[in-house]
Amino acid sequence: KFDMVGESAALEQVREVIEKVASTDARVLITGPNGSGKEIVANQIHQLSARSRQAFIEVNCAAIPSELIESELFGHVKGAFTGAFENEKTRAEFLRLITASLD
Repeated sequence: KFDMVGESAALEQVREVIEKVASTDARVLITGPNGSGKEIVANQIHQLSARSRQAFIEVNCAAIPSELIESELFGHVKGAFTGAFENEKTRAEFLRLITASLD
């Protein structure tokens, strides 16, 4: 499902970047039009990273209202904005807790 097929110079550049960033803790923004393989690139980075044994979680940012995206991805503290009545963990923290409880 997540294999990269092809041998073009452009695809080789993508593979090189994937290998470079997978070995770091850097945050990576993957952009491109629909059908360009963003999910494949994200999965390849995950598989080559030190976190490959943890769950790979997809987040459809387009489905989250723009005014909530920051809070949804990074969490918030009580009172950070109207309607923030309690502290909320990040999506990553919540999923890490679930993954840890499954191990």
